[in-house]
Formats: sequence, structure tokens, C-alpha cells
Amino acid sequence: MPKACYLLTLLLLCVLFPLLAQPPVQPIRLELPFLPEDTEAEVIALPDSSLLVYHKTSNTWETKATFHFTKYDHKLEEVWSDTAKLNPDSDYIRYYTEQPYTYIVYGGDNLQKYTFLRLHNKTGNIWHKRFEIEQIEAIYEYNVLNGNYFVIGRSKKDQKPLLLHLTPASSEIKILPSVYGDQSTFSDLLADPEQGRVDAILTESNGRISRLQVKSFDAQGELLKNYFILQKDDKSLLNAEITPGDSTQKMLLGTYGTRDLRYNQGFFTAPLASRVVEGEFYNMLQLKNFLKYLKPRREERTRRREAERLRSGRRPGYRYRLLLHDLITTPTGYVLAAEAYYPQYNNTSSGNFGFDRTLNTFRRTQQEGYKRTHAVVLGFDKNGILLWDNTFPLSNVTTPELTHAVELQRFPDGRIIMAYPEDNKIIYHLMEEDRYDDEETELEISTYQEDDKVQDSYQPGIIRWYGNHMAAFGFHRVKPKNGDNRMIFYINKISF
Repeated sequence: MPKACYLLTLLLLCVLFPLLAQPPVQPIRLELPFLPEDTEAEVIALPDSSLLVYHKTSNTWETKATFHFTKYDHKLEEVWSDTAKLNPDSDYIRYYTEQPYTYIVYGGDNLQKYTFLRLHNKTGNIWHKRFEIEQIEAIYEYNVLNGNYFVIGRSKKDQKPLLLHLTPASSEIKILPSVYGDQSTFSDLLADPEQGRVDAILTESNGRISRLQVKSFDAQGELLKNYFILQKDDKSLLNAEITPGDSTQKMLLGTYGTRDLRYNQGFFTAPLASRVVEGEFYNMLQLKNFLKYLKPRREERTRRREAERLRSGRRPGYRYRLLLHDLITTPTGYVLAAEAYYPQYNNTSSGNFGFDRTLNTFRRTQQEGYKRTHAVVLGFDKNGILLWDNTFPLSNVTTPELTHAVELQRFPDGRIIMAYPEDNKIIYHLMEEDRYDDEETELEISTYQEDDKVQDSYQPGIIRWYGNHMAAFGFHRVKPKNGDNRMIFYINKISF
């Protein structure tokens, strides 16, 4: 390397390294007088770098309730505030943002009645309407295209997932053709406003093999195209996320399995139009960092053992359950993340029968939740070629339901952050492509005053916001140096 180039590179490293190594800061904190015993609160990041804070206050029996919506700008200063008159038993389920609106769906005591609320992000104007949907008893997913609603719910009749189209103007409810097999389910639902379509990905399974099917609908719920994505050799396609764009550009990125469809053996990518014939498959051993959550010696033994199995023609011995995150589109490709988990059980006097390998006897067990081992992030180019992978080890992270435990965000400079709340701390991992760092980094949530002490923390959360910023929130019981304790709902801006 020429001396001038060497000096320039050294200078850039000297400038960039301190920036990358700087800990995050918390420049702004907002405290709101909410009490956890009578307040349900949600924080939603809007596309214009603002936050929407929804909170419901109600009495013990939910016979009276008020529903508040407040918008705060990037400095956490109030922009507008409004209320809506909803049934007191209305409970927040999900939201979806399609500019210039944010849409929220609520359930209630009656499992067939749902309230759909539309809020104008700029003005705060609110419209809502109640639908009685006789076919379902729960809502899992919710997208909006040109003001029409696409809903995935659980069938009241047979507990299978259903895809519905709702037209607010006419109150029409239409069941869309979707699930066929007993073990079939939905993998992804993506509204693509630029293309005027909604893509639904179905995993079809008979218990032995599985394949993917992609159905594309227009805003009125009419079927535009149907794609059957065939498996390759002995690989069953389990789950996938779909990219935006026209049919010639769309990619599927997901996971595949082999003999046991409960477990993932690797990742695949494929152009939608190719029906996976030209797909790329990557098993776990091909990923540089997937096994880094293990101790080094155990990782080495696992890689050695699995490589030997592959050389002898046997099936892989590793088995992972993976929960995919929504796909992130970057200027040069895509980022796909997944959380590795397993069901966690407790001994109990009643519940399902389980098998105790230690005692070699049957005992009664009850599922307690879903425990995580690690999260993985993969970077692909526009053609679905794997560029890098990285891993975030997760210790003592359990969720009662199978929902995302960590938040994922890509910063404008290309760095990836994965983070989750733990009491009054944020545990996070900053990733620069495949450069692995096993150091667990944590950030304590700061208060207004240095002398303030957080005595209790309830319902902590963190969401991606804009640029290099995230928003942490939850309830705090704060003890000031002088004065009485105060219970508040906080929002802290965290800048990386």
C-alpha cells in the first residue's frame, strides 16, 4: 500500500473509531402522569419522525373508559391531542400506518366485534367504525391498502387462519381464498401501495412436506395472481418474507427445513417469478456467526460434528425454531432477522403430558412461554446473495406468547442494532455486518435529575424511531432526593 494511502486510511480509522465506540445518549425524557393500574399505553413511531402516544384510562370493571391520542415531535414536544368515544371494553390489538393515516384495530369482550380507527397523522382527526365479523374470534395481522382493510384472523369454526377483506365505506366483509391444508398458515402479509397490491404468503403443509404459495390482491380484494413456490430436492419451504416491487423484482427470503417441519435447517432466497428454481440455499454451517451464541469449544464441536454428518450423507443434527422479523429493504439489498426460540415448560399438577429424559418417566408439564437462545441478522444483495450474517446472544429472554422479543433497526450509516428492555435497562448489540462482538452492552434508562432513583419499572418497551434514534418507554416509580415518590409513564429518546 502506498504510504499516502496508508496514512489516509489510518486517519479515517482514527476519526471513525471514536464515533462508532461512543455510548448512546439520552438527550430527552418525557414524563406523563399515567398509572399502570388503570392505564393502557402504546407508543407508535410515525413516518415524519414523530411519536403517537395512545393511552386508555378505565375503571376496574371497564364500564367507563377514555381513549386519548397525542402526537409528539422529535423533541418530544406536544403537537396535538384528541380523544375518541369507543366502547369501554375496547382493547388495542394492532396498528398499521399508510400515509397520511395511522389505522388501529380494537377488540372487545365480544370476540366477533372489532372497532377500526383511522387517525390523520398531521391533523389528528379521528374516524372509527365497528364491524361485526362473525367468521373470526381473533385478529393476528392487519394491513391497509387505499383505505381498505386486509385482516388475518382465527376462524371461529375450525380455528384455522382466515384472510378477510373489509370495505369501510360499504361495511362489506369478504373472505379471500387463502388456506387449504389442515396445517397451513400465513407467513407474511405485505401491502405495497406503489404497486397497488397486497401479497399474502401461505405455508401449505401436510405434515410431511411444505411449500409456499403467494397470492396477490388489489385494493378491492380481487385476486391478481397466484404463485406456487415449489420446493427444491428434499428441502421444504417453511416461512418467508416478500419484498416490495413489481413481479419481476420481488424476492422471497425465508427458511427451509427437511424431515421435521417444526425445525429450520437454513435460509433461502428466490425471485418470485422463478418459482424457486433459481433459489439460493444456505445451511446453518455456511453462516459465519450463527453458532456464535455457543461457547467457543462447543461451537467448534458442533461444526465438526455437523460437517461430518453432511460428508457422510446424513441429515443435519441441529434443530432450530425461528421467528422471522419483517424484512428491511436497504439501498443495496435486504436485511432479514430471526429469533431462535424453544418452548419452555414447568412441572405442574395439571397440564399436558411430557417426557422427562432424566427420570425416564412421564410427568405432567405446562408450557410457560418461549425462551430465546439468540437472534440472527443476515444481509443480502438485490439478487438474494448472502453478503454477511451476525448474531446477538440472548440470555434469560422469555415471552409468554410467540411475539418478537427484540427490536431491530438499521441506521443510515449501515449499522444494525438489536435491542430489548430488561427492567430499567436496555440490552443492545450494535452490528457492523459480520464483525462479531460477544460483549453484552447495556444502557440504564436515565431520569430527569441525576438524584432521582428508579425504584420500580413496569412494562418496559423499546421501538425503532428515525435516523439513529430509538424510543424507550414504560412505567417508573421514581424517588427524588427530596420529596414524595411519583409514578409516571416515561419516554426516553436514545441516540446512537
